Amino acid sequence: MTMRLIGFSLAFCLVSIQAAVAQTWAAGLRMTTVDWATIGSTVYRSASRLTIAWSPPTETVHQYVLTLRDGVTGREGSVALGGTSVTIGGLKSSTPYTATIKACLDAGCERSLEADAAASAQTPAEYWRVQGTGNSYTTATKIVSDGNTYPFAVPYGSWAGAALSGKVQLYYNPTGSSEKGIKIAEMAGGTSDSVASLSSYRPVSGYGLVRVCQQMPGQPFSCPGSSLAAVVTTTQPVALDASMGGGIRLFFEATGTDQRSRIMYLDSRDGFVGRDFNAGDKTICSTLSDFSASGGCVPTVAIGVSGDADGMGTPGLRDARQFKIGYPTRTDWRWSGAPGTFMVFTAEFEPPCSSETFFNQSYASWDGFRWTVQTGADGCPKYMAQVQAPMPVQVENVRYKMYFSHNTLARGGTSNPLTDPKPIKVMYADGGATGDATVVDFEDWEDVAQARDVNFLWPDGTPMDLPNESALDDFIMFMPTGAPNLQIMYANMHVPGGNSIPFIGMAALINP
Repeated sequence: MTMRLIGFSLAFCLVSIQAAVAQTWAAGLRMTTVDWATIGSTVYRSASRLTIAWSPPTETVHQYVLTLRDGVTGREGSVALGGTSVTIGGLKSSTPYTATIKACLDAGCERSLEADAAASAQTPAEYWRVQGTGNSYTTATKIVSDGNTYPFAVPYGSWAGAALSGKVQLYYNPTGSSEKGIKIAEMAGGTSDSVASLSSYRPVSGYGLVRVCQQMPGQPFSCPGSSLAAVVTTTQPVALDASMGGGIRLFFEATGTDQRSRIMYLDSRDGFVGRDFNAGDKTICSTLSDFSASGGCVPTVAIGVSGDADGMGTPGLRDARQFKIGYPTRTDWRWSGAPGTFMVFTAEFEPPCSSETFFNQSYASWDGFRWTVQTGADGCPKYMAQVQAPMPVQVENVRYKMYFSHNTLARGGTSNPLTDPKPIKVMYADGGATGDATVVDFEDWEDVAQARDVNFLWPDGTPMDLPNESALDDFIMFMPTGAPNLQIMYANMHVPGGNSIPFIGMAALINP
């Protein structure tokens, strides 16, 4: 029997107990980790499950009430059970938990027994295995032949129609200079329920967005004209439900001719096919005039920067970069536009706002009409320091985990994604922790200092070192079928040293 403590807020038949001296029984309460996968001679135990078992008392028991306490946040949740063992799923990785058990001797639990002792255990860390062969990026799987950077995937359900159902569409930045920007690829075969089928895509040309201006290292930026989307970079395509108009909303980061970076979006002109974002006769956005006033690809600003007109600006925000939107995807990848949907993004500040760290993650919420950057008492955007390339993943209901590169570079330093030491970590949020329990607020997240290490293995099962782990960048982690047993990562990968060309590879979580 497997159950989950959703946000540590389940409370089946919890009742108040009259003040009295607790009666106990020798329950022999115990918690153990759950074996999940074996690679070579190493057994990897589930990072999200614990089994709890106990012996019954001699009295007749109506039900048991199990309480589990999170050793990081101190939050508790309880669940009523009929048997004497249970496997709890949906837990946080690398987290200590303590269990207590009560035996209710009647339906109202007016008479009860307490276990004579609590039990404790810690969930294991996550282990992700790069796909391919050997123990080097040179033999890792390249999921799309011309893939370079910035991958993101959209898994389709039956709502997308028979031709797309069960498929995944990949959006990415290709290596070819004439197609740089956001290109699209389709699955080579199979459906989204296997690692093998998720490891091969065919490029599709003639669609998407092209980066029309390019800033060369050491050279001044030159891009004659006026557009907010001259240099298209990171992206997240989001499927919309009928209430939001349907189709694919392509969110993307771009630098304008004013050399400011914003987060914007375009809606598809071909429904859930999600390839054509040009309102004109063309099926691709490929010229500065396309992205400029009266063009077919004029984007809507989602996160603006200081000085932007029409109330779209964010005081103190110089640039908004690497971003991801967190919304429910476990049962349906379409976004309903529900108020309280959150967006995390890399923020670069200007006076009077500042930070001592180079990478800072800020936070925005969707109110049903627009995105609003969350600010503190000083009027500056709230932020989490040392967080790069954040990627939220729904765990269950209003519980999320967020992967990120932990980049400790101080302000004034020089960042190089090919050489920065930046281990990947994961942290958690529970919408019930603060404020409105139905949404995930900035304050619902754990502190960055509480983030857990994420481990990586080479295809042959040997551990990956920090320089190679730091070569994973701009990643997406997702559950393509909504089931936690299959969790996939797409990421930029490169051989450490700063001279290799990044490609898009993948990894799979081996101990979900």
